[in-house]
Amino acid sequence: MAGKSLTGDEAAHLPAGYSYLVTGRVVLNPMHPPLIKEICALPLLFLGVEMPVDAATLSRRGEDFTYQWRFGREFFARPDRDRLLFWGRVPAVLLSLGLAALIVRWASNLWGPLAGSLALFLYAFDPTITAHAQLVTTDVGFAFFATLFLYALRQYLGTPSALRLAGCGVALGLALGAKFSALSLIPLAALLIGAAAWLGAAEASENESLATARARRLWSACGAFARLLVVAYAVLWLVYLAPADPLFYLKGLRTVQRDIAGDFPFLLHGTIRPGGHPAYFLIAWLVKTPLPTLVLLGLAIASVRRARRIGRLDELFLVAPPLVLFAGYSMRAAQIGVRYLIPCFPFLFLFAARTASLSSRRVSTLLAALLAWSVVEFAAISPDHLSYFNQLAGGSRGGPRWLDDSNVDWGQGFVQLRDYLRRHPVGPYRLCHFPSNLDPKNYGIDGEPIWIDAILSPPPGTLILSAHCVARAQALLAQQYGDGPQNWLAHGVPEAIVGHAYYVYAIGPRGTDPPAAEEGAATRGQRSVNNALHSSGANSTANSPASRALL
Repeated sequence: MAGKSLTGDEAAHLPAGYSYLVTGRVVLNPMHPPLIKEICALPLLFLGVEMPVDAATLSRRGEDFTYQWRFGREFFARPDRDRLLFWGRVPAVLLSLGLAALIVRWASNLWGPLAGSLALFLYAFDPTITAHAQLVTTDVGFAFFATLFLYALRQYLGTPSALRLAGCGVALGLALGAKFSALSLIPLAALLIGAAAWLGAAEASENESLATARARRLWSACGAFARLLVVAYAVLWLVYLAPADPLFYLKGLRTVQRDIAGDFPFLLHGTIRPGGHPAYFLIAWLVKTPLPTLVLLGLAIASVRRARRIGRLDELFLVAPPLVLFAGYSMRAAQIGVRYLIPCFPFLFLFAARTASLSSRRVSTLLAALLAWSVVEFAAISPDHLSYFNQLAGGSRGGPRWLDDSNVDWGQGFVQLRDYLRRHPVGPYRLCHFPSNLDPKNYGIDGEPIWIDAILSPPPGTLILSAHCVARAQALLAQQYGDGPQNWLAHGVPEAIVGHAYYVYAIGPRGTDPPAAEEGAATRGQRSVNNALHSSGANSTANSPASRALL
């Protein structure tokens, strides 16, 4: 965690959370509820951190939606920024540990301790979980509170009591305070409570008809659901620091889509798609999930009837949440990262854990092989788990041919790039990096900035491209030239790949080749880059509408 630099959302989340605690008002970063930001900012209260502006100025400037990014830059423009970031990330790690404990407990309740261990293993060795569990972002934190709410709801439906219902309301309020996508938990809770009432009516008294029992139980369920929402609203009001406006949550919800336009050019499988693609999240999950996990899920589906049987309501609690959440993200979320699906992951791990209850030597051998494979995959990409892609995508090297943004690079590699440049001085160089809100010079990286349109036909010299820039440039070059020689990124071999996130290229003068006597892996890469550039001629795409749209 200490070896990863400030990522895209952290630049806004941690400073905003600290401002909430200091001023008592939720002003900055309104497109995300405050809970995770507040929790992560708590350690900063003990570090003597001063805000860049006073509360009155913040309140006035905070009305400008873009000011949050300037506030973040000023907040981290200090020598001890890495210390603040480290301690801000510690609560995020603790939330991920809480989620791990929930997964173990739930799986053990369903199929025994061995299943709990298997679910924990899948969680602990999932690269996407590991990458995001250490960041001040909302995805893993929301996954914890959403799972906590659904676990508490299942316990309440098993043994109803006023205290357990209140606990469900508290958990729902915390989930709603973590992320706006928690709104999907409300209809999901209604579905699960209604299903429990419907299924429970079959145990009605002999003196009561089935229809009457169902009507009575459904009416009682409606009352419980209403009380649940009242408690959740009260908790949410406290999370927002007791605002005077009773519609505070809806006010924040209206800002969610202001970050990204509806026709934003998202990238999928090497193609830029304005507005996105309906299968984006399914494809992203398939190429970012380790193959052993996919095989285990397939085995779990095939063995539903052979594994230890659980009740219909328990099955519904495993299947309905990931389906509802996945549908919500597919329809509404920005197509910039598989991380949005993280709240679905715990239920996939729980579902796969049933395979531990299969009593077969052949299955046990297969499980052992799959778990060993998972460890190898995890260790091979460490400590750069954010850049992980499975073999379907060609590994991490093939990742930028599929996805961009937080799937490949989120600004987390500046520390590794700085250390690489100290060990391998390259002289003057140009740098294209993820549009982070922290200047790379803060990490001692002083390359001349170069943007995506300019690297389509780059100038001579050393060029360092983040995986995000590589993904975008590859898509634009392929759109213009296909797999032809002008597409220099399709044929060029980088001198080095730093932290699985930064690609270092040596661009020679056009029409020249490196001396044959010096040829090695790096010079062969430079030769292919030079030849491609020589064939491409003038840059005909630098001013294209697609290029300008990406700046």
